[in-house]
Amino acid sequence: MYGVPADLNLSRFTGATLIQVALGEFQVQFRFRPEAEIAVEGLWELRDRSGRLVDHALPAADRDAYRVHQLLGRQVTGSQVDAPGSITLQFDSGHRLQIFDSSAEFESFTIQPGGIIV
Repeated sequence: MYGVPADLNLSRFTGATLIQVALGEFQVQFRFRPEAEIAVEGLWELRDRSGRLVDHALPAADRDAYRVHQLLGRQVTGSQVDAPGSITLQFDSGHRLQIFDSSAEFESFTIQPGGIIV
């Protein structure tokens, strides 16, 4: 486990707009404008403003559809670091995207630019 550093600076995401969600066999990529990206190989959860679970990491074979598209075009209004376990991005829609350091053996997510590996 790399662990989420307590001093991880997520300020680059505040004011950024999610412009793309890319789905891969072992990864979900969240791409923002201005240029920033979080590539997630581990666990993540999307909750609406009431805290209801909207979507979360599951193997593709175990799901009917993704619902994370609800964040497309939405702006990040804030972020939170919950070291060493997770980060959270809050969106103008009230949604919260929480990304976890969920593996003791492999990287759980990366942040670019900056080459941050968790």
